[in-house]
Amino acid sequence: MTVDTPLTCYVCGVTSDEFVTVDLLGCLRNQEAAAKRFVEKFGREPEGYLFVCDDCRQRNRAYALSIEKKYGVY
Repeated sequence: MTVDTPLTCYVCGVTSDEFVTVDLLGCLRNQEAAAKRFVEKFGREPEGYLFVCDDCRQRNRAYALSIEKKYGVY
């Protein structure tokens, strides 16, 4: 499945600045629950599909894996 949207990192909150056609592989499966927690963390809605960016994954791999276990991943 592909969508035209920017991606927002669940960990750091950074959203890509352009709309791209993305495959949902690597995106969090339970977007609704992840978005609810994202709003609690950052005080705003995510601007695209939530995922964990490579920088955040490299900085704290255990946390990234925990997030993916909690919300699932495509």
